[in-house]
Amino acid sequence: METHNQNVAFNPETSYNSDKDFPSIDPTAYIHPQASVIGEVKIGQEVFVAPFASIRGDEGLRIYIGEHCNVQDGAVLHGLKNFHLGENNFDNSIFIGGEPFSIYVSKRVTMAHQCQIHGPAHIDSDVFVGMQALVFNSIVNEGAVLEPGCKVMGVVIPKNSYVRTGQIITSQEDADALPQITQEYKYKDFNQKVVDVNIELARGYMCNQYKQ
Repeated sequence: METHNQNVAFNPETSYNSDKDFPSIDPTAYIHPQASVIGEVKIGQEVFVAPFASIRGDEGLRIYIGEHCNVQDGAVLHGLKNFHLGENNFDNSIFIGGEPFSIYVSKRVTMAHQCQIHGPAHIDSDVFVGMQALVFNSIVNEGAVLEPGCKVMGVVIPKNSYVRTGQIITSQEDADALPQITQEYKYKDFNQKVVDVNIELARGYMCNQYKQ
């Protein structure tokens, strides 16, 4: 993809990676000029990346962000070194379809303002990662909600469950005990509303960009 944004860039050559990779960005995705996308990163259709977001595929290689996701202001995606001269470090990778990734974010995921996704990590479809939340070395399954300021480390978050604001989950026992989302849960449909708004923003900003 050709881009006018100098903030979309190759990773540097290092002792563990002799390849200089350039991000692969779908032409319908919008990357704000004050965001940063570096190295082995793939971004799908109608993704919106807001100002000061950082998506850095220079240490943890292969960061994937699926269609209709949004990466909000100040969000950070980065990973531990998972390749050395082409050889995979299994401990620092997430495997999707047998392929290793540092971070794999499926469809319709919100990564809200100042959150951190640090690989190895897999965020499944329709997940809301709240403001200033942290996900590290974890899998967050489909439909989960991570409320603002929570921390999830070294666990698998069950499908359609939620982590309360400020809660810290570091054991699988605690993860398995998380409450399930019900009709009464106040953030039940919150992610879909955020996703819908940000698809419109991606389209609108891209339209404005081509008019300039």
